[in-house]
Amino acid sequence: MRGLYLGIIALLLVIGGYVFWWFHVADTMVNLAENWKQQRLAEGYEISHKPFVTSGFPYRVRITAEELSLSNPTHYQKPDIKIDTLWAVAQPWQVNHIIFGVEGSMVGTWIDGEELRNLEFLAETALGSATFNLQGRMQTLALDLAHVIATPSWRPLLTADRLQIHGRPAPAANENSTKIGQQIAVRIDGMIVEGMDNFPLGNSIQQIAISSILEGTIEKLPSEASLTKWREEGGFIDIKALDIQWGQGIVRGNGRVALDEADRPTGMLQTQILGYENILEALTTTGKIDPNAARMIGFALSQLSTKDAQGRNFIKMPLSAQQGGVYLGPIYLAPVAPLF
Repeated sequence: MRGLYLGIIALLLVIGGYVFWWFHVADTMVNLAENWKQQRLAEGYEISHKPFVTSGFPYRVRITAEELSLSNPTHYQKPDIKIDTLWAVAQPWQVNHIIFGVEGSMVGTWIDGEELRNLEFLAETALGSATFNLQGRMQTLALDLAHVIATPSWRPLLTADRLQIHGRPAPAANENSTKIGQQIAVRIDGMIVEGMDNFPLGNSIQQIAISSILEGTIEKLPSEASLTKWREEGGFIDIKALDIQWGQGIVRGNGRVALDEADRPTGMLQTQILGYENILEALTTTGKIDPNAARMIGFALSQLSTKDAQGRNFIKMPLSAQQGGVYLGPIYLAPVAPLF
């Protein structure tokens, strides 16, 4: 009988300890959110939201913030972000791993020159995952959004079936290396860019996949000063693999991209282009290339083409961003605007 009592007492202690730990984790998550908020307020930000709500007992701790507003009136662009509902979930036995998501819409507004711009972002599902080290610094980040609609005020809308972003510290080049880059992978499926019906390759992009390493440190975004410092210290993006399936063409390649002094992307990728015949035909149809010149270019490209493992013809040609324009070899494709 005494053993039964001891067992009951032990069970009650375990349950009580777990309840205490659950509430401790919940309080810790709220305190972390409040500390982050106070740090941003000290930097000049303005933050408002409804009171945090905790839920999810006993298997998880969920913190929810509704009608979240984050703005920086001291910044020259005066960015302002509004989110209907933001939530974060942690398991009591793994508090360094946070799952989060957004419900409803996200709306950002800012000043571009003298023009007030806004971007409304809506996704059927918007989920994320992040891990943190013992010092509370983010180590890894993953975002997964489905059926995305982005509505800018300055151009027609953009849609995508899926958007995925993954980030983590890049492996060191060797054991003596002290440089730490960030490995970033982005994939967009089923993207439609409205307003580009006359673009040679059309407005439907089946897939964009990029695997890259961000070399150098960007301290704070959005910040022109941080990007300028990153550029001046030799920062660049090392694109390990690029895969674009656009219309009847496929572009694969690798290379480096940085920013020029006007804050425009600049760099060059060495690419392999499949379906170049269809791309050349599209460039001719849209008036980018004279028909006579197209025939000469087509003949020259056929002499330079090679076959891949599936027996498809492809050519090697540089894709570059320079002086505010994007070029495929010597052919101008589209303008590139400064980031700021």
